[in-house]
Amino acid sequence: MLIRRARKEDYAAFAAIEAEHPGYPAWGAKGFEAEEANRNAVTLAAEIDGRPAGFINFWILRPQVQLNTLAVSGAFLRRGAASALLGKLFEYAAKSACREIDLEVNEKNAPAIALYLARGFEMVGKRPKFYNNTDAALLLRAKVKAKAE
Repeated sequence: MLIRRARKEDYAAFAAIEAEHPGYPAWGAKGFEAEEANRNAVTLAAEIDGRPAGFINFWILRPQVQLNTLAVSGAFLRRGAASALLGKLFEYAAKSACREIDLEVNEKNAPAIALYLARGFEMVGKRPKFYNNTDAALLLRAKVKAKAE
């Protein structure tokens, strides 16, 4: 598996991955393209067998990082792509002197919540009716260890 910076030619595949997950707050190819203009944004791709298997987008807003979106294709679930993408997120955060990572996740997304909790995130809040005016968003935060010199 290769974790690399996303390229424009990945965006259609990212949109297809979003479409695999009903109810996912999809950005579509245009949303990923718009992130290119954001100097704080980082979008990474997990590549397996030569094709995008998943993606992550986050903003480096020192002293914190905001995780905006993370998804993996159903064809590549349980192969470590999400964990590898999160690992790179923590690396970027440490290299950027950020001390915490924040995210929002749908309260009904049990697999994502389990992944985040396993990676050291803790619940710090809740936004009722955040998703489609029905589901709550759980606010999670992880501490980032300082980069070893």
